[in-house]
Amino acid sequence: MKKIRHKLYRRYVSGSQKWYSSIYIILLSIFIVWMIFFDTNSYLTHRELNKELSKIKHEKSYYKSKLDSEHAQYTNLKYNKDARERYARENYFFKRKNEDIFIIIQDSNTIKK
Repeated sequence: MKKIRHKLYRRYVSGSQKWYSSIYIILLSIFIVWMIFFDTNSYLTHRELNKELSKIKHEKSYYKSKLDSEHAQYTNLKYNKDARERYARENYFFKRKNEDIFIIIQDSNTIKK
């Protein structure tokens, strides 16, 4: 019994143990694997959230530019009578007195390529 205890003491205390048998290396590797794959705040989750965030930022810039162009069109229609008349005639088919409007609808099946 004394020989076995002495062997174990020499193996773990004297520094003759191998690098992978160290409890710290094992715990560190388990911790890294846990943090990359299994944790709520894992690397994979963060990567997906960063992709979604960049997509949302791109959409935000798109809608901001669209809002700016709509605001410019609104101010143009608000203060310019000719632009307002043209917009109404093009989009709502308004007409002047003594004027006829012909609306031509082309069927996509009849158009030859």
